[in-house]
Amino acid sequence: MSDDLAGDSLDERYGLAEVRDLDEYAEALTRLAERGLRDERATLLSEAEAYAVAELLGRFALSEPWNALNQLAASLASRIYNRLGA
Repeated sequence: MSDDLAGDSLDERYGLAEVRDLDEYAEALTRLAERGLRDERATLLSEAEAYAVAELLGRFALSEPWNALNQLAASLASRIYNRLGA
């Protein structure tokens, strides 16, 4: 059953439903990423998937490096590369 069908969207579950603008969205995603760093659950992505995600995040971050969302993308790309040993 999907989250939407169960009445619990992912945005609601992860605290993103109440954000009003891109700055708040970037802050909420940053908090979520920090929470994810403390979560020791099973791996969700293969190495190839993780590398592809890091590449996409890195390219997105380069488009406007001063933007809060792009800074978050750069940080996430860096974390993924570090975990991949790149």
